[in-house]
Amino acid sequence: MTDKLIPADAHRAAKRGFIRTAAQSLATSLALPAGVTFAFTHDALISAAVGVGGMIVGAVVNGAQSYFSILSKGIPGEYEPRPDWEGDPGV
Repeated sequence: MTDKLIPADAHRAAKRGFIRTAAQSLATSLALPAGVTFAFTHDALISAAVGVGGMIVGAVVNGAQSYFSILSKGIPGEYEPRPDWEGDPGV
């Protein structure tokens, strides 16, 4: 049985979406969990651990959402496979 339920292009696009969304999530994360934890515990080490952990968990959750969204709804336009051109495609 060689037919797959989800095509290879969709898997590739979903992986790209996961990486892109997770990276964007890490880049834009604010350390709100760390600030809240520090307000209650006044322990910088615990606050830093909670802040970093929250950023990582958030990035993984957001990336997984993107991955499964692409698998379920199909490949968005910016992730569509492009044909290989032999030189300049022109205008």
